[in-house]
Amino acid sequence: MYNYNFIWAFVLLLTTAYSQEKDCNCMTALNEVSEVIKSSKSYKDQVTTANLRIELQEWREQIKEEIKNDSLSTFFCVGYIQKYISFIKDRHNEIYSIPEDIPVNIPSYSKNIDTTLTASDSISGIYFAGSDKILVKKSAEDEWLGITLNSNSKAWTKGKIRLRIKKTSPKTFEIFEFYKNGLLFYQNTISISEGRIHSTFWNKEDNYFFNKNHAENFNYTSLNPSFDYVGIKTLSRTKALMKEADKFYDETLQKLEKENLIIDLRNNGGGSLKQAKPLIKYVKRNSSLKTIYVVINFKTSSAAELAVLELLEDNRTKLVGENSRGMLAYGYGNKAYKTTTSCMDYNITLSTKHNNKAYAQYETKGLTPDVKLSNTTSWIEQIINIEEN
Repeated sequence: MYNYNFIWAFVLLLTTAYSQEKDCNCMTALNEVSEVIKSSKSYKDQVTTANLRIELQEWREQIKEEIKNDSLSTFFCVGYIQKYISFIKDRHNEIYSIPEDIPVNIPSYSKNIDTTLTASDSISGIYFAGSDKILVKKSAEDEWLGITLNSNSKAWTKGKIRLRIKKTSPKTFEIFEFYKNGLLFYQNTISISEGRIHSTFWNKEDNYFFNKNHAENFNYTSLNPSFDYVGIKTLSRTKALMKEADKFYDETLQKLEKENLIIDLRNNGGGSLKQAKPLIKYVKRNSSLKTIYVVINFKTSSAAELAVLELLEDNRTKLVGENSRGMLAYGYGNKAYKTTTSCMDYNITLSTKHNNKAYAQYETKGLTPDVKLSNTTSWIEQIINIEEN
């Protein structure tokens, strides 16, 4: 005899599972994240009134309309959710998806790719980022697509869409950008000038003077009779790295006797301010220094930005380069809040600590240099020329 109760329960389970799978889409994931984001420290600090909660709900509805009207929303979904949480000024709040199969998860340009056409605007054209080459092409009013032309990665075949740009004001843009590993990231209020999409590697001249990939974690060089150079790759606070830092400072600090010092924090994604304390203390006490040039770029973030602020307490410090990332006001403390959405399996990491209310002015915007350096020649050479002139 059949166990009808068992059969009914099994059918109900299958129906529920099918219904959940069918109902799981970008809208569902957005709704889920709108609840999860309430667990972040920054949400609790910033969304404090009924009016702000209403504004955030209206913002979510606006994002839903954009998703609804976007034929490629399936591919750009996690970017739209990143756009939603950008309402809260906290770059330590992150949501991302790691694709198992990049080609399947990346959209393709469906039209003919013609690189011989003369661009009708200053943004369109061919851009480079390392070994990758794309055509940025206007696709609609105030919208551009970045279409893959060449890449040394087999996943990025010709025609794959690498980025999408939309104008949000006369001078600012938003961007959905696929990284080479397939991760999608959204940025608002970026600028495009002098042949470069700022806060990215993409540029028309195939120059990367704004970039610095140190071979070693800690670097010292005597540049000339009046300039010393110290480059710090990371402020990560592992036992091994702290030991390496101590050894470096023991051997190097006493050598910093020239009147000008360059401290290069390009690409330094932070870690712990404690690692940089010996350098900061020594520099502040070194009366022989005339000028301290601190170099930052769009990847300088978190604890590295906090180190910059401490160095700026010394009036001999001059900040040079481009705006940093803007990850100062919040942090993860001893432990970040981590979870995964039940719909779409997106990874979520949220802030749990408020560092300092005074840092809110820099969050998402970054630290602005006293002297902006161009992407035409070596940044170190430009700094030396500043002093000479």
